[in-house]
Amino acid sequence: MRTLLIGYSSIAQRRALPALLSIPEIQGIDIASRRKLENSDLPKDWTGRIYDDYQRAIDDSDAELVYVSLINRIHETWAEAALRAGKHVIVDKPAFMSLASAERLVKLAAQHRVCIAEAVVFGDHPQVTALQQLSADSAGITRISTIFSMPPLPAENFRNSSDAGGGSLYDLGPYVATTSRIFFRKAPSSLVCQVLNRHPDSGTDTAFSILATYDGGRSLVGQFGFDTEYQNRITLFGPDLAISVDRFFTTAPDQEGQLVINQKNGRSIERVEPADSFLAFLNRVVGCIGNDDWSSLTDDLLKDAKMLERIRSAAQETHSQ
Repeated sequence: MRTLLIGYSSIAQRRALPALLSIPEIQGIDIASRRKLENSDLPKDWTGRIYDDYQRAIDDSDAELVYVSLINRIHETWAEAALRAGKHVIVDKPAFMSLASAERLVKLAAQHRVCIAEAVVFGDHPQVTALQQLSADSAGITRISTIFSMPPLPAENFRNSSDAGGGSLYDLGPYVATTSRIFFRKAPSSLVCQVLNRHPDSGTDTAFSILATYDGGRSLVGQFGFDTEYQNRITLFGPDLAISVDRFFTTAPDQEGQLVINQKNGRSIERVEPADSFLAFLNRVVGCIGNDDWSSLTDDLLKDAKMLERIRSAAQETHSQ
């Protein structure tokens, strides 16, 4: 399966391209970048063609799969172009700027009988499976506490610009939506979201706090943003179990997962072998395409898009009060 990478972003360079290169089913990777690239800029084991125009790349490349890694605002434009060319599509998170856009492109993908998927990859790390199993073996998880926050981004970073589709709600909201889906498996019954900070020049939201409640007395609380010292952690707890994981949302490929478990007044650590969440996600997508069944990927994209729409709407309601 030949692949076309549209955009040569930092995440594409550091994580997506190395993962794609290690998948046996991927036979050659073309790259479209408006920034001039030389072969020396690319991994030594890379083979493919370089394009400086996105549309020409879509028209000319014989890739079956397109990975869109651009600023958020133009994901929709180039995902649509690839779908209309009959190509399977993966889009960096957040895939689209609205639920309506997500629904429209999912419908377009179905019309062309191709896959569309959103690259929120942390859920494919094996430590998530371990957490789900621990929950199933106990009285269950009823509370989730999350934090993913980092120092302010450089002024020129597109995440500081609403016009580019930036902001913490768009860029970090997908972590909330996916966490809710993989652990509680249902949409929340109520949701409150408060923007905590905004960029001093652009006014773009740079931090938010969220509280989502679910049936059965369950809840998820979180702090997300670009305005603090680095924090990246999840804690899940219930009647007879509490588990904490550091670097949960961005576990490095060479990093051992450590699940710190508190149970019956005792503390233990369950270790999870290092794994590349990007590779796991991409292997899942390639497998779904090979089996001609990507309904699970589509369902995940739509469920998360609905949750993200609620998060943004709740933040807007709070701001207008």
